[in-house]
Amino acid sequence: MILPSLASRPFLNARPVWIVTVSAALLTVVLMAANATLYFSSSEHLSAELTRRDQAAERDGGLTVALQRDGAALKQVRWSALGNQVEAINEILQAHAFSWLDMLADLGSVLPYGVRLVKIAPRVTSNGVELSLSGVARTRQSMLEFLQNLLDDPHFDRPLPRSESGPEGSKGTGYEFQLTVQYLPAGGAQ
Repeated sequence: MILPSLASRPFLNARPVWIVTVSAALLTVVLMAANATLYFSSSEHLSAELTRRDQAAERDGGLTVALQRDGAALKQVRWSALGNQVEAINEILQAHAFSWLDMLADLGSVLPYGVRLVKIAPRVTSNGVELSLSGVARTRQSMLEFLQNLLDDPHFDRPLPRSESGPEGSKGTGYEFQLTVQYLPAGGAQ
């Protein structure tokens, strides 16, 4: 049986309530300090990021202006005329890179005894060097041998006879001919 308390003010055990209250207050102070620390550290990081963002925005604005200025300058370029100039310069460079000595040596190696060349006219094109040859052969067989030698040699491609006249149709005693041939200095098909 439980006896009733006869004290005028009964004793209340408030210690667990105070312990919980003080613990909660301490936990609140610790969490507030951690929150402040996180806030200030993230503010520093955020201000650095904001500075980087502003610098990037300035660079972007400068690049946009430069890009628009360069685009306007490019619109004023006459591309077709520039392309023609580049092509003409490339042909000049190919003409200067062309070796007459090598070409004459290669022609001499395919020229039969009975054929004499009167005119050699090279024309440098984007495909290589086109030779226009005019010559005189003692016999028709010598002229055909010259054509066959051009076909067989790797330095020459597509020999094409343009004209031929025999001794009866010309002032000379031989067969006069004209032909064009593609000259390949490297010795192979391009």
